[in-house]
Amino acid sequence: MKSLIVYPEYGLANRLRVLASANILAEYTGRKLFVNWIPSKVCNVEWQYLFLNQLESCPIPLSGFQVGINLFDDSVIPMSLSLDIPRLSVSDEPHQIVVHTCRNFQPEEMTNEAYADAKSSFYKNLRPVEAVQKTIDDMQKRYFDGCDVIGVHIRRNDHLTFLQKDHRLVCPTSMFVEAMENILRVNPGTKFFLATDDKKEEMRIRRLFPDIVIVYAKESVSRNTKEGMQDALVDWMLLSKTSSILAPYMSSFSVEAGAVNRIKTRVIVAEDALSKPHLRILFPKYLEGHYKVLKEEGIKAYLLRSYNYRKGQMFSLIRKKTSDRDEGH
Repeated sequence: MKSLIVYPEYGLANRLRVLASANILAEYTGRKLFVNWIPSKVCNVEWQYLFLNQLESCPIPLSGFQVGINLFDDSVIPMSLSLDIPRLSVSDEPHQIVVHTCRNFQPEEMTNEAYADAKSSFYKNLRPVEAVQKTIDDMQKRYFDGCDVIGVHIRRNDHLTFLQKDHRLVCPTSMFVEAMENILRVNPGTKFFLATDDKKEEMRIRRLFPDIVIVYAKESVSRNTKEGMQDALVDWMLLSKTSSILAPYMSSFSVEAGAVNRIKTRVIVAEDALSKPHLRILFPKYLEGHYKVLKEEGIKAYLLRSYNYRKGQMFSLIRKKTSDRDEGH
């Protein structure tokens, strides 16, 4: 039997969108779906502690497949997924296709509208474990029913580090506050459900908007514990039940929550900040690189590298000045 085997990676919403994509593709191409859900420090929980839906796993390890033949791994070949996997899935060979990713992928013959509908259907069929579902139901009954609730997702901690950007500059809290104030001017009866991994942000928003901000109280926002991941699932499910979402730039958590019921997601982003280098992010990486050379190669190698680097900079500057002078003539 032809099969599609997926290894979803990174955070909760990244993994869920891989599952949704894989489920859609497997049904579309007639392949049997296997899911190897492996906990990691950014999603340290087994599937059965999140959902009642059963996943069938494949006993073959990822190392048992070959990149470029039957394995698509975007940590090895980035951005090779969106078209290559669906095309190969439709073909008769190979019988096993393996995907290791955190991204969406969809059949190219399927319209975006059909894909969005299929993803929404997949998400709606997910059944959280009893304790998580009870919390969601209690929160919804107590705060959501009969109210216009708009979701606000403010992501901090490691957000945008993969882009080497400072999330506080790219998605400043002031822009979320401004958007919320504008909503209230049009509809003063609006309430907001706030999902955030930063207690200080939570306190600030609640202070600015007393009595109209709903928060699911969490002891911890750690993604490295079962309890922390169950709390994240509660936040994600509650975001999906709002009428629209104010979302940070490049956050799958917000986007996939919006995909559940196909609600509007408005991205909060300071466009000018995206084009600038962010020293708060870059400088620690710079220091980390220098420390690594010192620790692993010693002071002599470190000084030699520094000398060669400065030497290269000087030669580049001399060449540039010579080139500019020649062009002037």
